[in-house]
This record gives sequence, structure tokens and C-alpha cells, in this order.
Amino acid sequence: MSRAAWACALGAILLWALFATLVRLAGDAPPLLLTGVALCCGGLASIHRWREWRVPAAILGFGIASLFLYHACLVAAFRLAPIAEANLLNYLWPLLIVVLARRAVPLRRSQLAGCVIAFAGGALVIAPSAPTVTHLAGYALAVLAAFTWAVYSLAPARLPAYSSWATGGFCLGAGLLALAAHALFETPYRPSGTELAGMAAIGIGPLGLSFVLWDRAMRTGRAAKIGSLSYLTPVLSTLALAVTGAVAAGSWWRLGPALLLVAAGVRLAR
Repeated sequence: MSRAAWACALGAILLWALFATLVRLAGDAPPLLLTGVALCCGGLASIHRWREWRVPAAILGFGIASLFLYHACLVAAFRLAPIAEANLLNYLWPLLIVVLARRAVPLRRSQLAGCVIAFAGGALVIAPSAPTVTHLAGYALAVLAAFTWAVYSLAPARLPAYSSWATGGFCLGAGLLALAAHALFETPYRPSGTELAGMAAIGIGPLGLSFVLWDRAMRTGRAAKIGSLSYLTPVLSTLALAVTGAVAAGSWWRLGPALLLVAAGVRLAR
């Protein structure tokens, strides 16, 4: 796989590793409002390439629906369940990418073993907990988000070619859809300047530039290998949460071994 594909995938992963932390720092904004503002900012970040947003209606609809469903479910999961646990469940999507890609790209035993080892590293990041009904709803939304992202990530290889910058149009469309849903289903909320700044940061980075990088990586690289590399994300994301005080001090001892397992698994899966 080319260096460009690896670089794009790693860039997207580093941006996504900040997503949960930025959501936590964005305050108490309702999930659909946060999703809408962030996605609109993500779309506007690539407005200078708006001519490349032109895609067939079916692809546009698929992109908008996928990004709306993924982010609405994930932000809601962060609100309903402990953020570290929901974050890990969301990162089942690399495993789902590897599994769903098997028909197109058969995997060697070493690649499958690498996926298992890397996921075991991700699992070490959090401690078991006794979930409430509300937590279970959040976990279910996190799993739905993971499946949505895996399908969206594999779609470019099966769809007619379109520019990676078209993801800006997907973001803007999904953001407007989320804002409309907020107006219909959520209590009106006036965010503070700090909350708006946090939403804008989410939009420009994890929900903006990251999509362009990820789309290019999935087009030019091997989906199974990139999916395996993505196991770095839950560890880096949980490390960011720990640094900002969202993870209990007793969880720190798991981060070192988890990083070693993830690194070993990614290396084996390559």
C-alpha cells in the first residue's frame, strides 16, 4: 500500500482520536444541535472546493444519510453512556471493516490474528461496569454508529468515482438535516461562545478534514489493512480523554499494555 494512503489514514485517525474529548469539552449542547453545528462547520471547511461536491443524487443521499446517522448516534451515545465505554464500542468499526471486506480481499491468518490482538488492546482501555438501561441504550447507539461507519467506509470502492472533496457536501447536507431534527425533536438551546468554539473545532477537524483524508485512504489503500490500523484510534482517543480527566486514575495502568497490543496487532495485520 502506498505511503500516501498510510499518511491519509493516520491523519484521519489522529483527528478522530480527539473527537470524544472535544464532544466532552463542548458542554451540554443537545446531541442533534452539536451534530448539526459541527457537521455544517466541517462542510464549510471545504467550501473552496464546492465545484467538486457535484455527485449523482444517489451518492449524495447515501453520503448525507450515512454521516447524519453515524454522528447523531455517536453523540447521543456519549450523552447516554459513560463516554469511554461508548467510545470503545464505536471503535468496533475497524473490525467490521475487516470482516465486511473479506469477500473482496481475502485475509491471511496473520491478518485476522492481528485484528484480534489489536482489538484485545482496545478492550484493555476500559474497565467492566454494571450498565443501566440508559447506558445500554447508549451502547446500542454506539454499535449502530460503528456499523454505519464501516459500511460508509467500504462504499467508495463499490460506487462510481467521485472527488474526495464531495464529503464536504455530505457534511453540510447532514449538518442541515441534524439542525432540522434538533428544531423538531429537541428542546431549544442557546450555546455559549465556548460551546460554539468547541463545536467548530469538532467540525473543522474530526468532522471535516478527517473525512477527506479517510476517503482518499480508502480509495488508494487496502480496506482490510487500513481497518486494522484503525485500532490505534480507541487507544489514542481514550488517552486524550484520560489527559483531560474523563477517565478514572485507576485506568491509566491499562494504557501502556493496550498500546503495545494495538501496535503489535497492527504490525501483524499489515
